[in-house]
Amino acid sequence: MAARRSFRPSSLWARLRAAVARLGFGWGHDLKLGEAYQLGSGKVRVPLDGLPIEITLGRNEKRLHLYPETRIDPRGHLLRLTSIVIVDPSAHRRRINGFLRLTPKSWLALGSGEEVQQALFNYPPTVDEQHLVVVYGRDALVFRNLSDAGSAIGPLPPEPAWVREGLFRRLRAIFGGPIRLLQRDEALRLIEAVNALLRQESYRALDERGLPGGLLDLPPAITPVLVADMHAQVDNLLTVLSQNAFLAALEERQAALVILGDAVHCELDGQLREMEGSMLMMDLIFRLKLRFPEQVFYLRGNHDSFSEEMSKDGVPQGLLWARELSERRGAAYLKAMEEFYGLLPYVVASRDFVACHAAPPTSKVSREMLVQIHRHPRLILELTNNRLQRPNRPLGYRRRDVKRFRRCLGLDPDTPLIVGHTPIDREQTLWLNVDGIANHHVLFSASPDQVGVFTRVGDAMVPLRYPVDAMTSVINALRVDAN
Repeated sequence: MAARRSFRPSSLWARLRAAVARLGFGWGHDLKLGEAYQLGSGKVRVPLDGLPIEITLGRNEKRLHLYPETRIDPRGHLLRLTSIVIVDPSAHRRRINGFLRLTPKSWLALGSGEEVQQALFNYPPTVDEQHLVVVYGRDALVFRNLSDAGSAIGPLPPEPAWVREGLFRRLRAIFGGPIRLLQRDEALRLIEAVNALLRQESYRALDERGLPGGLLDLPPAITPVLVADMHAQVDNLLTVLSQNAFLAALEERQAALVILGDAVHCELDGQLREMEGSMLMMDLIFRLKLRFPEQVFYLRGNHDSFSEEMSKDGVPQGLLWARELSERRGAAYLKAMEEFYGLLPYVVASRDFVACHAAPPTSKVSREMLVQIHRHPRLILELTNNRLQRPNRPLGYRRRDVKRFRRCLGLDPDTPLIVGHTPIDREQTLWLNVDGIANHHVLFSASPDQVGVFTRVGDAMVPLRYPVDAMTSVINALRVDAN
């Protein structure tokens, strides 16, 4: 995602026409794409049924593909969405990459002048800063070439319906079969094995007790894949693992999935007391950790607790979580989960980002304090519970706290800080430069419709959004070869 300019709902169509008119062109003539078409100084309208489309910028210097975005329903059928994604077909399927999204009644300018686009598509020098404008009209895409180097458009064959089926099968194998709760004894063995890994977890300096401290230092060579606050939405986790080249990068030890806490406790209306989804989510995360011990990490959030203070709308989710685990998996499992929480890190940092569950500290902080975080309960509370300062939250964090946090970790002043915990609204899944603080982003990956991810493409941390697929149903319905 990125680089999309949107318009307010009021007089939306009129505003779009006005914006396009200011660019010096109108709606253009209709074109039925049967072969490659060289764009001139005019504008061209291609009906939406002409998708997918290949764009060529310059004289074959850069090719991009436009596809209608799809999602998968519980029966495994592809549903065509109204949005369109623009991808670089030269990006290797085993290398993490990104894309742009174009939604109805919006437009974007393709070109090297936009930082995120340059990172995503690695434009050659022959691509101008603003090379080609694409407008998503009522029933057509409008193309206008802005470059002397020229642009062309042409038809593409439809994307194969089951291009991701191989990924679904690999996920099923990783999770040992259908997506379902583990039996009691197997679940206990799994969490005990995970806790043994955490006692010597990679990339964490040891504290004075000889245990990994509260700071996870991710090596720059590892590409981060960040999600936050999935709140028992199992399909959100599975969707991320089945998109892009994330799973391949984990398998090749080139990337790390970092979960910024709060994978448990559903927050959907009417489901606050439901805990089975939380158990299934943790079973899946533990399997991933055991399979990829140096590629999967979990930071502690405020919901990662059995505290009676952990409640939502009056529902004591912390206590309910403890009771459910005790009743269904026994006292030993409950104790192991409590140990798991106590072994978790609180902050992850690399050369190009820093992240935690909730907030940068408003109090004094240093690298040494983060490593020895067991000595600093106030620091734990701030990292997992605090929020942006508001009139009703005078102790919340501010711009200066973001700056100090970067500085204490030895990071550049413009290093992205990514937090979860505080969604800005109920419609989106990530928000950029929140409160006007540059490179301060909020990620919340529990929406049932879309899941947000931050990852690195090239030298830039980029936000990506994926429609949530009915992954549990699809994976469980896969036919298994008898051999």
